[in-house]
Amino acid sequence: MGIFMFHRPEMPKFNYIPRYYNPEKEELEKRKAALGLDSNLTDSEKLRVQMRQKWGRIGEDGKAKKPKSAVGTLRYAIIFGAAAVMIYFIFFTPFVENFITMFLHLGGK
Repeated sequence: MGIFMFHRPEMPKFNYIPRYYNPEKEELEKRKAALGLDSNLTDSEKLRVQMRQKWGRIGEDGKAKKPKSAVGTLRYAIIFGAAAVMIYFIFFTPFVENFITMFLHLGGK
C-alpha cells in the first residue's frame, strides 16, 4: 500500500438493523387503509393508497385491479374499424348510390 505520512480517517460505520418483512401483513395494512379502517401505515403511505384508489388502480375491496384484457381492447378496435369503413363507403364512394339504383332498376323491370 505504501507509507502514509498523515492520519487516515476511519471508514464510516453504518447502523443497519435488518427488519422482518411480511408481505401478507403489508397487503392487509394497505387493504385496511383503502377501506378507511385503522391501520399502521404512515400518512404518506395512506396518501399513496388513496391516490391509487382514486386513480382506479385499487378496487373498493382494497385489492389491486387487474388491467383490462387484450381481447376486450381488440374487440373495441374491430368495432371502431368496421364503423370507420362503413362511414367511408357511405359518404366518400358511390357504392351506396350504385346499390340503390341497382335495386330501383330491378324493381322497375
